[in-house]
Amino acid sequence: MSLPQAATYRPLRALFLLCGAQILFALLDATGKTLARDMGIPLISLIRHGGQALLMLLVLGPRMGTRLFQTQNFGLQLCRGMAISGFTLFFFSALFRLPQAEATAINFISPFLVMLLAGFLLNEKISGIRWIGAGIGFLGMLLLVRPGGHLDKIGIAFALATIVCNVAFQLLTRRLALTDNSFTTMFFSAAVSVIVSTALLPLQGLWGGWPTGLDNSQLWRLLSLGVLGAISQWCLIRAYVWSNVAFIAPLLFMQLIWSTGTGYIFFGQLPDRYSLCGNLIVLMSGTITMLYAAKTPP
Repeated sequence: MSLPQAATYRPLRALFLLCGAQILFALLDATGKTLARDMGIPLISLIRHGGQALLMLLVLGPRMGTRLFQTQNFGLQLCRGMAISGFTLFFFSALFRLPQAEATAINFISPFLVMLLAGFLLNEKISGIRWIGAGIGFLGMLLLVRPGGHLDKIGIAFALATIVCNVAFQLLTRRLALTDNSFTTMFFSAAVSVIVSTALLPLQGLWGGWPTGLDNSQLWRLLSLGVLGAISQWCLIRAYVWSNVAFIAPLLFMQLIWSTGTGYIFFGQLPDRYSLCGNLIVLMSGTITMLYAAKTPP
């Protein structure tokens, strides 16, 4: 698979879209974490992806018609839907058992695997500067969260399962961004996730239980999942259209900053001096990588 042509390689535009996606993802994670205290994960996943699919049908269906369902890679779309479904189920499960920043940090083994596999599967050249940037970002991540032995073992297992789904999701997003309409990819992933989540509803009692009742706050948070998911997915897909995996992967570390911020806002987790230092290191590594990639388009 070839890299984007110079005319479609816009790293600064991709960075803007990626930051938007990451902020929305952090809000989505925080919302899911609060909801997981009151209800099981399959129902949360069903409403999150079902809301996105319904929103797309209502807004885009009349305008796009059957083009919303047309794909050149049905198999890859199915695989991406399975990957994002697994990501949602496993990551929300991890968030229920782990602090948001630490659950996110464990998942950040993924960028290294994405860059490695991108070279083999997508023929993308991975420069030494990008590897250095990713390595510096990893060191910043260690300072930021410093995961210790106190973490819940089941939560860690869910986070490790999330890594597998995340790597597949990122690579398939890049592959499909070159051939299929962004909205088609979003809709297929949501539709597949709805089917998977519905199939898992019989496990709801074992996977967090059924809600005993919904107040207005919980109802609005549930409804927001679909909107946040739809917009964040669109931003991420468009970021891959204007860039490539080698550029995006090191910058994924910035997600730690947004996760730390939402962790403080929603759960009162104040960063200490080591976490603040980690934030600066992550920002530095992402900025250096972005500036280098902007000067050396593929």
